[in-house]
Amino acid sequence: MKRFASLFIVAILMGSSTNVAAFDGQLKGFVLGGGVGGSWTSFTQELSGFGAPFDGTSDRENDIGFATDFKIGYGVNDQFLLYYVNRGSWFGLDNVLGETVTIFNSVGLVGVSYYVAPASSTYIMGLIGIASWSAVFEEDSGGQIGFGLGAGVGYEFARHWAIETTFNWGNPEDSEAGLKVSTNAFALMVMITGLAY
Repeated sequence: MKRFASLFIVAILMGSSTNVAAFDGQLKGFVLGGGVGGSWTSFTQELSGFGAPFDGTSDRENDIGFATDFKIGYGVNDQFLLYYVNRGSWFGLDNVLGETVTIFNSVGLVGVSYYVAPASSTYIMGLIGIASWSAVFEEDSGGQIGFGLGAGVGYEFARHWAIETTFNWGNPEDSEAGLKVSTNAFALMVMITGLAY
């Protein structure tokens, strides 16, 4: 999957190289953006192969944190953008040792934005790709990967600046030596984003 993501980014960059008018204020052409905001993440985890009393599905847990978004891609025309995106929520979670670790719960790969009309400030977004769940600052933390989806709506309140409300859903998992951990996570995010075009 990492190889596919790399090839996807290269294809977008090669396509955008034909448009020498990048960053000319028009959506068509190369685009680069990012955002930050707040998140609410809700998840359950299922354990199997560990033996009683550990096997089974956990109670649902809800956590407040912050959200980030990164995208790089190409505006096909003045209404449709195609890009690589990684959007996720960050929050603290107590591990089995009682220590608080930072979890990054994300979905990333192929994203699209569609502006409802030419020169419109309102757009809708979709995302399909790889969901991940990892304790990013812990050594040898491993992590889980799986299938993920995302969607949302945005409003450009000033040129290049927008507010976006998005959600991610993912089902990442990790299996090793007959032990399996599967996470079913949903994240609602509100972010201020910037997009260079």
